[in-house]
Amino acid sequence: MATALKNIGPHLECIICADKYKQPKVLDCMHSFCQKCLEKYYTSRYAGQPKIPCPVCRRETVLPETRIQGLKTNFHLMGIVEEVSLQEKVVSSENTKVTCEICDEGNEAMHRCLDCAQNICSNCRKTHLRCTATSNHTVATLEDIRQGKVTVKKTPEEDESRCHKHKGEVKRFYCETCEELICRDCTVVDHCKPEHHYIDSGEASRKYKQSMKDTFPDFTTGIKRLEQALTTSSQVKQKFTQNVTKTVKAVQDKADKMRAEITTQETKMIKEIKQLQQDRNRTYDEHQSTLTMMLESKKHSLGTSQDIINTASDSDFLSLYPIISKDLKSLKSQNTPQIDPKLSYLSFTPGHGYINLGKLDGVEAVKWEMCRKFGKRGSGRGEFNLARGITATQPGEIAVADMMNNRVVICSNEGQHKGTILLKSNPVAVAAIHNHEQCLLVLDLGNKYVKVFNMKDNTLVMQFPTMLKHQVDKTKMNLQSLAVTKNSILVGDTNNMVWTEHRPTDGEILRTIPVQTPPHFLAVDDDTDRVVVSGGNTKKVVVGDTKGRTIWTINPTINGEPVGNCKGVCCDSSGIYLAIAMHQGVSDTGHIHHYDQDGRFLNCLAQGLYDPQGIAFTSDGQLAVADWFSIKMFHKV
Repeated sequence: MATALKNIGPHLECIICADKYKQPKVLDCMHSFCQKCLEKYYTSRYAGQPKIPCPVCRRETVLPETRIQGLKTNFHLMGIVEEVSLQEKVVSSENTKVTCEICDEGNEAMHRCLDCAQNICSNCRKTHLRCTATSNHTVATLEDIRQGKVTVKKTPEEDESRCHKHKGEVKRFYCETCEELICRDCTVVDHCKPEHHYIDSGEASRKYKQSMKDTFPDFTTGIKRLEQALTTSSQVKQKFTQNVTKTVKAVQDKADKMRAEITTQETKMIKEIKQLQQDRNRTYDEHQSTLTMMLESKKHSLGTSQDIINTASDSDFLSLYPIISKDLKSLKSQNTPQIDPKLSYLSFTPGHGYINLGKLDGVEAVKWEMCRKFGKRGSGRGEFNLARGITATQPGEIAVADMMNNRVVICSNEGQHKGTILLKSNPVAVAAIHNHEQCLLVLDLGNKYVKVFNMKDNTLVMQFPTMLKHQVDKTKMNLQSLAVTKNSILVGDTNNMVWTEHRPTDGEILRTIPVQTPPHFLAVDDDTDRVVVSGGNTKKVVVGDTKGRTIWTINPTINGEPVGNCKGVCCDSSGIYLAIAMHQGVSDTGHIHHYDQDGRFLNCLAQGLYDPQGIAFTSDGQLAVADWFSIKMFHKV
C-alpha cells in the first residue's frame, strides 16, 4: 500500500505549487489547479481579462463573472486527494500506536469515524454508534483504510449532491436545459417545465455516460492518426538529416579537388545547406510540437473522461459533464495537420569544369507515376467517348464530362461506377462546390446556362445565365470552362472572351472580366487569388489577377517546339499543372507539365498520353486526367 500511495502521489499534485490539490478548479481543457494558485496566476498575468490560458497546454478558458472562484470545482479530484491523504496518514502510523481521539484513557485506536474524521478505540466506537446524533456515521477499521477498501466521505460543505439554495434538499434531478443538478424545490422554483426539461440524476448519469462512451472510438482513432503522423514526421526528418549529411559530404569531396579556386563557392553552398536545414528543421519541429500538443490533449481528455465515468459518483460526473463534453467535441473536430513530403528532398549535382562546384537540387522532391487507368472507347458503363472535363466531388469520387455520350459519369477514384447524369447535349466542363449542399456544376455545349445538380441524388437544383437575363437571347455565347474559388464560381466564355464571377448560392453575376486569351479551361489558385486561363490552340496559358490583368504568360514547349494545344489546368500550393498535346487528336503526344508559382517550368510528370483534356486533384492528392477514352490516375512516389 505504501508503494501504491508513493506512485499515485505525484498525480495528485498541483503543477503550480507542487503540493496536493486544495480546492481544485477545472479549466475547459480538463487540467485542474488549486484555486489559490489559479487566482495568483490570473492576477499576476491576466488580471481583468475575460479569458485565461491553461498553464500546461495554453488552451483558453472563458471565465465566469466571478472569475476563478466561479470555475467548476473538481469534487471528484478532491475526494481522491482526501482519500489518499487519509490512507497516507493511516499507513504512516502502521508501526506506531494510534491513540483514541475521543476518550482520554490512552486506548489504542482500531477504528476511524469517516464523518467526524477521528480515530477511535473499540469502546468509543460502541458508544459513538449508539448515540442518536452519530448513529448513522460510517466507522471503518484502520486496517480496511490501509488496504484501500473504504472511500472517504466528503464533508457536508463539499458535497456536490446537497442543494446550496434549498437547505437539507438533495439534488436528485438533472436539468438538461441548464446542464446542472437540481433538487425537488428547484424543479418548482427555478427550473419549471415546460421551459426546463429535467430527469432523474441516475438516469441522466447513465444517459450521458453512454453518450460520452460513444465518442471514445473516434478519439481512439484520432489518437492513432496523430501517433502515426508524429512517427511519419520523425521518419521524414531523419531521412532529411541523412540526406543533409550525404549532400555535405558530396559537396566536400568535390571541393577537395578544387579547393584553391572554389573555396568561396564551397563555403557559400554549405552555408546555404545549413540554412536550409535550419529552416526546414524549424518547420519539422513546429509540426511535431503541434502534433504532440494535440496528441497529449486528446490522451489527457480521453483518460480523464474514462476515469471520471468509471470512478466518479453520479453527482460528480454530472457536475463535470458539461466541461468534459465541450472539451471532447472541441478536440474531435480538430484535423491532423500534414507536412509536405517534398521538404525532405535535398541532393547535390557536381558541376563540370574547373571552377564550377555544382548545384543543389531541392525543389522537386517527388516524382509522379501512373497508378491506375480505367475506361475504354464506347458508350456503355465504364466506357468513354471524349472524356473532356473532370473534377473531384465527394471524398474518393470524381465526376467526368463524357462529352460525345451526352452524360456526366460519377465514379470512384478506382473506376467503380456510382451514377450518371444524362444530358441533351455535349457536356464540356464540370466543377464541384464542396460545402454542406454538395453541388455539381455542369456546362453543356450550346447551352447558355450553367446547370447545378445535387450530388446526393444527381437531380437538377437550378440553372443560371452568365449575363443579365434580358441579354441572354440576344447574345451569342460559347461557355467552355468552370472554376470554383472559396467564395464564388467562374465561368469562361470563349465567344465573348470573358470570364464571369457568380455567387454560389443563387448564381447571381458579380462581375465580368475581359481576357486576351480564350478561356477553354480555367483554374484558380486560392493561395494567391490568381486566375489561370488555358488558351487551347493559341498555344499559351495566361496567369492573371482577379481584375483580368496579365501577370505572366506561359508558352509550353515539347522538345523545344511550341505545343499544338493547351488544355486542362489545375493548381495547388506547389504551382500550376497543365495538360498539353503536340498535335490535336494525335495519340501518344500528350504531356502533363508542372510550373512553379511564377510560371517557370519545373518538370514533365507524364508523357505519352493519348490526348489529355481536363485535369483535377482528387480528395487524396492524386492527379486525375481525362484522356479522351480513359481516365488515368497519377500519384507521387
